Amino acid sequence: MKRINISVLIGIMLAFMSCSNGQEANEEPQETLQEVIDPDLVGTWSGEISGSFGDATATFVLKDDGKTDVNVLEGSSNYCPIPNLRWFVLGNSFKMEGNDECDGTLVKFNAPYSKTNLVGNWSASSGNSGSFTMTKQ
Repeated sequence: MKRINISVLIGIMLAFMSCSNGQEANEEPQETLQEVIDPDLVGTWSGEISGSFGDATATFVLKDDGKTDVNVLEGSSNYCPIPNLRWFVLGNSFKMEGNDECDGTLVKFNAPYSKTNLVGNWSASSGNSGSFTMTKQ
């Protein structure tokens, strides 16, 4: 019968335990970000949209239920209306998204959070993209 060195066995057990405990100790709980309707952003925002379809002047009316009315006032008529556009704040970002009326293309707007100026980008599932700059009225 072979003898096992007890100190070697204890060393192996401690090594497994320290690896296991070390991984658990370094794991941090993942914070889940929540979509928020910020009352400070509710109201009319005016500015410009530019990108794949040219430049246009527009207004966003952000409502307190998370819905948005978008009106393209001047410029390119190639921008399709987006009914049922919804907006929210996620972390430090303003987000707005919805499907356009022309063919259901998903359009997403993203900008750093600001109570006075929204300067960001938009992208569509069709591959079109651009930027927008809006100022709260």
